[in-house]
Amino acid sequence: MHHHPLVLVMAVAALALPLDAQSPREPADSESASFGQSSNTAAPAEKRGASGDQQRRYHFAAAGTEISYRLYVPRGYDPEIGAPLVVALHGYGGTQDYFFDIVANLSELCERYGFIFVAPMGFARDGWYGAPLSIPGSAPRSSGAPPPAPTRTADEEARYREWSEADVMNVIDIVRGEYTIDSDRMYLIGHSMGGFGTWWLGQKYADLWAAIAPMSGVLPNVDYQLPKLANVAVHVSIGGAENPHWVAASRRQVRAMKEMGMTVEYFEPADATHGSMVPAAVPQVFEFLARQSKKGRN
Repeated sequence: MHHHPLVLVMAVAALALPLDAQSPREPADSESASFGQSSNTAAPAEKRGASGDQQRRYHFAAAGTEISYRLYVPRGYDPEIGAPLVVALHGYGGTQDYFFDIVANLSELCERYGFIFVAPMGFARDGWYGAPLSIPGSAPRSSGAPPPAPTRTADEEARYREWSEADVMNVIDIVRGEYTIDSDRMYLIGHSMGGFGTWWLGQKYADLWAAIAPMSGVLPNVDYQLPKLANVAVHVSIGGAENPHWVAASRRQVRAMKEMGMTVEYFEPADATHGSMVPAAVPQVFEFLARQSKKGRN
């Protein structure tokens, strides 16, 4: 399938502006009504290099709009030393607040491991982070919810996916420009739609990542281009009570990666649903990421 060339818009700095504008696309039929309901509890950044929980915005020139992202910087961050970076992709219908709303102890985990944690909007609640159109947004939901009705033409969908990917990469550039990031310890995680995005951006930009952690992000009969991740550690997780076809596909994926000699760990909380697996999995993901570095790898 042909994909339009992607032009990344490099933002010079984030703008700490009031967060009163809605995201470009907010479909009513979200994957779970409890996900991604923006709490906006974080304060706007007071200055460059600030620590703590912050709402940020920047101007995304290609789309002609302001885009939000959320950033947590540990209180002990030292720019002379730097810190690892975790980039987190929200699920369908979510916002930059997704993980902050679902994982009650997220800030404590960031403090414990010394991770800078950034959650891009990904341009839209249903942007798909540049995943190929062969990963359909109309796929059955692991939660059991019916797939949402299509809202865009194929060309519009391709553009949204390009902008979603570009937004993620822009935000990474912004954070790396403002904070001292350990380039050997950059990580990508995501849930559901964000899990698919993690596979896609993980293999497309494999040289960036020490590890990726897709959660509830394996569909049957999708080529995840595993050879491109040969030098990237992977943590795969899914709730044991999710769609059994997704669970079986996740197990097969992990077996295939182990047979390839890849560094991979698997977590399947037995009774967890599509939603409840997130707070169960994230502490396991953080513990895994903390052990991964690009140093010493081929």
